[in-house]
Amino acid sequence: MEYAWLAPVLCAGAFFFNVIISRQTPWKHRLSALVSIAAILGAFGVFLVVFSDALANLLGTAAAHGAAAAVDDRSRHLLFDDEPWFQVGRYAFQATLVVDWLSVMMLGVVSFLSALIQVYSIGYMRGDNRFWWFFSVMSLFSAAMLGLVLAGNFLLLYVFWELVGLCSFLLIGFWYQERDNAEAAKKAFVTTRIGDVGLFIGLALLFLQTGTFQMNEIFDAIAAGRIEPWVVTTAGILVFLGAVGKSGQFPLHVWLPDAMAGPTPVSALIHSATMVAAGVYLVGRAFPLFAASDVAMGFIATIGTITAIFAATIALTQRDIKKILAYSTISQLGYMIMALGVGAYTAGLFHMFTHAFFKALLFLCAGSVIHSMEPVLHGTGKSPNDVFWMGGLRRRMPVTFWTFVIASVSLAGIFPLSGFWSKDAILAGALAEGAWVPFIVGVVTAFLTAFYMFRAIYLTFFGEERWRFAAAVPPHAGLLVVAPTAASVPAAAGAMDVQTRRPGEDVPAHLEPEVRPALEEHAVPGHHAEPHESPWVMALPLVIIAIPAAIAGWIGIPGLFDPFAEAIRFGPAHEEALSPVVASVSVLVALAGIGLATVMYWRPIIRPDAIADSVPGAYRTLYNKYYFDEAYQWLINRVVLALAALAATIDRKVINNGIVDTPAGLTGAAGERLRYLETGRVYQYAFAFIVGIVLIGLIIVLFP
Repeated sequence: MEYAWLAPVLCAGAFFFNVIISRQTPWKHRLSALVSIAAILGAFGVFLVVFSDALANLLGTAAAHGAAAAVDDRSRHLLFDDEPWFQVGRYAFQATLVVDWLSVMMLGVVSFLSALIQVYSIGYMRGDNRFWWFFSVMSLFSAAMLGLVLAGNFLLLYVFWELVGLCSFLLIGFWYQERDNAEAAKKAFVTTRIGDVGLFIGLALLFLQTGTFQMNEIFDAIAAGRIEPWVVTTAGILVFLGAVGKSGQFPLHVWLPDAMAGPTPVSALIHSATMVAAGVYLVGRAFPLFAASDVAMGFIATIGTITAIFAATIALTQRDIKKILAYSTISQLGYMIMALGVGAYTAGLFHMFTHAFFKALLFLCAGSVIHSMEPVLHGTGKSPNDVFWMGGLRRRMPVTFWTFVIASVSLAGIFPLSGFWSKDAILAGALAEGAWVPFIVGVVTAFLTAFYMFRAIYLTFFGEERWRFAAAVPPHAGLLVVAPTAASVPAAAGAMDVQTRRPGEDVPAHLEPEVRPALEEHAVPGHHAEPHESPWVMALPLVIIAIPAAIAGWIGIPGLFDPFAEAIRFGPAHEEALSPVVASVSVLVALAGIGLATVMYWRPIIRPDAIADSVPGAYRTLYNKYYFDEAYQWLINRVVLALAALAATIDRKVINNGIVDTPAGLTGAAGERLRYLETGRVYQYAFAFIVGIVLIGLIIVLFP
């Protein structure tokens, strides 16, 4: 366990090596990739050593004191807890690292997924002129997250927390030459900073109460009742705001879909093991703070519940394959936060563990599809991310197809894949705590999740090869699907979906059999490249990640094999049992969602455009993400900028012209008149000197 600190140090060392040395060499791109991947593989090796050490300690305790004692031993170990990091007055600040089963679990998830994502990036980023910088920042990103999960001191955690935010800014805006990408990076940075202000104030409040940032000391003070309940509640809500920003919870969720502007490997890392996982991890790590306040727990449960259903409804209508997955991530993060809020501690963190694998796999599969579609749609004005310009890819990309299906089935919560066990644990935990609203929302969200994931599968991998006709669809040909209005959707559209068309935006349409022959006359065979499977350096990580995406949940089977619950828990251990009712409900609603997607998008019995046309307002609202971006833009334009203009006016007219310039004018005017007294004649100065002495003498005589 004493070597855990090496994991972040290796990755940070790779960053500095690449920035200082690799970039100076003629083979900087290859060398930077080699150094970064070697460092993260070294971090994974550190995890294996730490894990084996922790397991040996646990088994040794079991052999010496029995299984019950082994369960009570959380294998908690603090590092660098003796010497202070630095000292300010009477306050000593320690760079404490904590190694327990929670941090060990995250150490493995981050290093394993980051290593495979970086290998995948070799193929995805090939040819980019800043290839070396991409791998350098990926190393720093991994180092920041590894440091965050090992931090046993809130100040140290905050340092790594902000470093994670910086790296996400650099990677989301990696292709900053395009304005949209730069704006997305700024949006992510500013939005998460709003939550971070709450986190900073909450930590400062705890420090004022305890005089320390040491997590164990703060938690002990809370347990002993040395902190007022209102302070605990206030600090808990403020600290949770940091998680709201980082994990894209309502209402600070708006940055996460736009973060898709970055390279897809970045999206995979952000959405699985680093950025968004940091918020859930913070709630899990600081759970003694939240658990001490019913108000804070209720607030957490409410935000998580709203986020889960809110984001799932938006995902129903999105056309960008990465944005479908982005809103899925927000929804699943809401699931985790909801579970932690209702007290299902183990279930929430278990879902974070399983979700990391299948969501990383989904994003990498999406990247594989986009990588294949870019040359196909190049020059057509159609987005390679748009699932409506895909179709029929399962025969051309079998590895991507099957791994995407495995991840989707797991995410949908189908027995016996990983997602089933973690989702079932959350639903069972909510029901056990009597949280009926979160339970019902969780069931509905499970239905929606299965529906939108299989909608994406059918549109991407099944049906007609719509990409063949992308170049043949002329603008305004009457075949485009436009915003539904009170009038019916144009008959020629027959689309699998409808959307609000923005100015200058290419809006592809599903091509019905009756209009296809006309388009085929204009199609030029062989004019564009055709989709194909990604190279092995991208396909191999998909196959490897598919294994834990399918079976990682098997370490949390209640009543049969549940070491996860024994190791990562809050409070005394207790035997969990699988609820047949909850399990049946969760599987049935998932199958219902898959079935509905099937009859709408694969074997169309129900026309999606007919549904959208019947409720155009609701559809536009979902497609436009409940108009949150527009509302925030209005708030900035009409309120924030107005207040800024008012402050500028007060600064200029009142403070500058009034408070500052008026005394300055008076001083200048007085100087203009007093300067006439400076004549340069000695006899006049002597006369004034004598008059002054006489006046002082008179004052002394008259007022002794």
